[in-house]
Amino acid sequence: MSPILFHIYGPISIHSFGAMIVFGAVITLYLLHRDQPLHTFISDDQLATIVQISFFSGMIGGRCWFLITNQSMILSWTDVIAVWSGGLSILGAIIATIIALSVYFYNQNLPALPILDRLALYAPLLQSISRFGCFFAGCCYGQTTNLPWSIIYKHPDSLAPLHIALHPTQIYSSLFLLSSFIILLCFDRYYRNQKPGQIIALYLILISLERFFVDFFRGDQEFLTSCNLCTNLSIQQILALCLCITGLIIMIFVTLYKNKAKVYNSNK
Repeated sequence: MSPILFHIYGPISIHSFGAMIVFGAVITLYLLHRDQPLHTFISDDQLATIVQISFFSGMIGGRCWFLITNQSMILSWTDVIAVWSGGLSILGAIIATIIALSVYFYNQNLPALPILDRLALYAPLLQSISRFGCFFAGCCYGQTTNLPWSIIYKHPDSLAPLHIALHPTQIYSSLFLLSSFIILLCFDRYYRNQKPGQIIALYLILISLERFFVDFFRGDQEFLTSCNLCTNLSIQQILALCLCITGLIIMIFVTLYKNKAKVYNSNK
């Protein structure tokens, strides 16, 4: 696994981490462009704006939360912006993106929940592909293990410890996220009594469970020991639990809401 795909000129290189994010983004954009229910709520120009907001808010939120929870990695000012070498918190990116998009929808008088549903439907696929960028870069690496499917990093620029057998936690995450995408797709295709907000709620629940369980195998996380209630949990796991609870609350609210939100189905 190499964190650098190839060198262009001097210090300018194409990094595996960024390349996989771009690859995943292209596929996701293609699917969003072909999503007919989404285009009943927004125009192509508005979709372009949503993509831009998602990109910048996701990068800023993901990087900020990563730096907050990994302050020891900040050795110089360039480390603050060096996202091309890995170092984005997906949970931070998701929270920042949802907040930024909600503000945009409110200002544009657009229905937030139905649009977020359509965006959340494809988000796990983007995340699943992006995790391969983490795999190549060596970030988000696992704990030591002697399992037959362990991986050993040897590239000197890798962010993972070298010459040690590790859990391929990036692959665990990728498979979990791909499964989440399939679950959401089946829910969207076959559940006939959908209400706005159910897909985004289910998405938050699934990606929170992914992060919570995979973190037990991560080798780059610091687990809390000073809090009896949260002993042996990482900060990311606590945030994941909060997101999971939020998703459950949204699911219960939109499902049992007395005024009965408008039922819709993407196949109609």
